[in-house]
Amino acid sequence: MTAATATKTKGALTPAESPLAKPTPALIVFGADKGGKPHAAWFPTPDVSLATKAAATIGFRALVLCDDAQRSAAAELLQGRVFSSGRTYVPFVAKEVYERLQAFAGGSPGPTISSIRSAAQSPEKLADGDDGCPGGSGPPNPRYPRSWAGIAIGSLVLITEGDEDGWYEAVVVASKPGGEFTLQWRDWPDLPLLMRRRDEMALLHPNAAAAAEA
Repeated sequence: MTAATATKTKGALTPAESPLAKPTPALIVFGADKGGKPHAAWFPTPDVSLATKAAATIGFRALVLCDDAQRSAAAELLQGRVFSSGRTYVPFVAKEVYERLQAFAGGSPGPTISSIRSAAQSPEKLADGDDGCPGGSGPPNPRYPRSWAGIAIGSLVLITEGDEDGWYEAVVVASKPGGEFTLQWRDWPDLPLLMRRRDEMALLHPNAAAAAEA
């Protein structure tokens, strides 16, 4: 018999028996799979960094929720799951819900959504209590884009040459109308240049940018 068991009074709960506090939505991840089916889920603050990284890997969008009104956008979503392997579970969602999330991400008018920010701004700060909302982080560094829309000449991104190959750093050296970019391997500059569309690139985790700037 442990001391905790011995001193438990009638009707009292030990910490292990106490009901867990319900997590608060801090991030929404959403996107369409290869078959065009929409997915979306919300994640609590402790999962923000892993969920953001996983979203970038699979080409989904990640949005930080800055206030209670914005968190209400997660009411129609299930909670997602992240795994130590870096994979994430983002369930299917109704088309109309997905379309509303797209409107949120596009900055459509409305006081409850106008300040939603990209989670890629600084998810590790969000986990430490910095909500990543207006006034919570500095201006973006173009070398380390925080969203696919921020990719430009000079940006450092990740690309791969095939499903069986890994993802490696490359620098954008030129861009063409229509969203095509010319890239050079960062560590192998003598190799031929490559062409990639915006949706064929992945963003570096914000921790990489912070380490490089330190």
